[in-house]
Amino acid sequence: MEITITKSDFEQALPVGAAANDSVFESVKPAIARQLSFSNDALLGVAGMQRMEELGEGSTLVNWYKQLVCLSAFLSVLRQLDLVLTPTGFGVVSNDNLAPASKQRVDALEGELRTQYHKTLAMTLNLLRSENWGATEQARHFIDHLYDEYTFFFVTHQNASATDWDGYQRTIEDADEILRTKMGDRQMDDILDAFRRGDPNRLEPYREMMSLIVKFTDTCASCLPALKQPVYRRLMRILDSDDNKETFKLYRESIAYKVRHYEPYQNSKDSAGYVFNG
Repeated sequence: MEITITKSDFEQALPVGAAANDSVFESVKPAIARQLSFSNDALLGVAGMQRMEELGEGSTLVNWYKQLVCLSAFLSVLRQLDLVLTPTGFGVVSNDNLAPASKQRVDALEGELRTQYHKTLAMTLNLLRSENWGATEQARHFIDHLYDEYTFFFVTHQNASATDWDGYQRTIEDADEILRTKMGDRQMDDILDAFRRGDPNRLEPYREMMSLIVKFTDTCASCLPALKQPVYRRLMRILDSDDNKETFKLYRESIAYKVRHYEPYQNSKDSAGYVFNG
């Protein structure tokens, strides 16, 4: 589908962008065109465009995507615009009688819009999760951990800022690496693949594990030793339970499982390396 972003779309995405004239929108319009072209390729790809086509104009996904493009475009040119800020919005300086907004006010606006950008991206990605898009390189790039932006901004840290999200990246990566050493890359990647595809049949057996991974990640953000906390012990019990051997088959085939369940050599007569001690 061909996506067109109007002044109305822009003002809905950035309510502070509403102005008595078209000055702001016209100033940002070239950046919107560039960002729309880039996002269509880098974020949506063919599968994402097909999903938007299926849902149609006016759908929740299309509306969030338009907001995302507007926010991204505006942020890309924010520092280049001579903005004048008012209690009800902002505009572009158009004559000598208007002074550009102070750096402090522009900084505050940028911080607010960056937070809104990440929340909008989180919603867009969550709505894109589907069988075809979830199998793409775009999905693997934008959803590279189970603890994603949607989880952070809409589940665990609802009042967080873009700065908070940036600061949480190390925690997410560390927690992911720890769990990969415990369950193996193939098992974690399979859970992640099911998550990207939004496949309810594949996701259902993983629901509890995914919840524990989120809780474990938050534990890693604290000063507590994560591997000594109940959430980690619960997570490993689920992995090791014989009741779940089919669900976590990839874990049982991994080196991580063999290391965890290593059995010392028993010197018996049936062993090929049996040693007779007289």
